[in-house]
Amino acid sequence: MVIACLALLIALSGTSYADVLNVPFNSVGTRQLKADAVVSSKVTNHSLLAVDFKSGQLGVRGYEIVRGRSDVTNQIFNSVAISCSTGKRAVGGGGGTAGGIVPGDGPYVVVSQPFDGGGGWLIQTARKLPGDSVLLGYAICADSS
Repeated sequence: MVIACLALLIALSGTSYADVLNVPFNSVGTRQLKADAVVSSKVTNHSLLAVDFKSGQLGVRGYEIVRGRSDVTNQIFNSVAISCSTGKRAVGGGGGTAGGIVPGDGPYVVVSQPFDGGGGWLIQTARKLPGDSVLLGYAICADSS
């Protein structure tokens, strides 16, 4: 009796194993999956692409570029602070001089960084000798929620 049961068990398990191996490649799709069958723990990290997500699930919301300008005459330093609107944070920024650079004198960008806990972006230039400079800056702001 024990041998008969063992033979039956082996025969049944072998058939089930063989049936799993006979599933055609790419034959399981969305219709065959139960609702919520694929969860985060079943997906390998960094294996999905941006196209695998709905619009707005990735990236930033409420994206805008805020610009600022500062003109100085006969100065060594120039700076412009660009603030994001309420509810937004700076996710990037930058700037540069609009009047050209004198080799060895400047003005050169010496600071380009967020300020006020990310509430805006600060750009500063410096030069060797006092002179005129036009500084253009921008902050890339997005919803902070």
